[in-house]
Amino acid sequence: MFLLFKALVSGGIIAGASELAKKFPLWGAVFVSIPMTSLMTAIWMHIEKEDNSKISSFLENVFWAHIPTLLFFILCPALLLSGMGFWLALSISLGATCLLFMAYVFVMKSFGIQVVD
Repeated sequence: MFLLFKALVSGGIIAGASELAKKFPLWGAVFVSIPMTSLMTAIWMHIEKEDNSKISSFLENVFWAHIPTLLFFILCPALLLSGMGFWLALSISLGATCLLFMAYVFVMKSFGIQVVD
């Protein structure tokens, strides 16, 4: 039952962000630039009595994982503005981001930073 509650609340926030972005693109971007899924996950972990060390570890991992995902937000708009179709631009951007993430994990590991467990 609690899982359904989490899904409804989380889905409501995402739907609200989508509606906000349609009417006010800048404010929609500001709202979603707050790491909503990370924030909701940390809140749900706390409510479910997860240890603070687990929540802290999760949030640190999110920090390191965000760096390579910035490519998506540079590449996808550029591809869309070049005239590429939405789904193709999205797929290429996501694929490139995944490849960069894998390379990033390898490079960070060589510096002694473990991005993924």
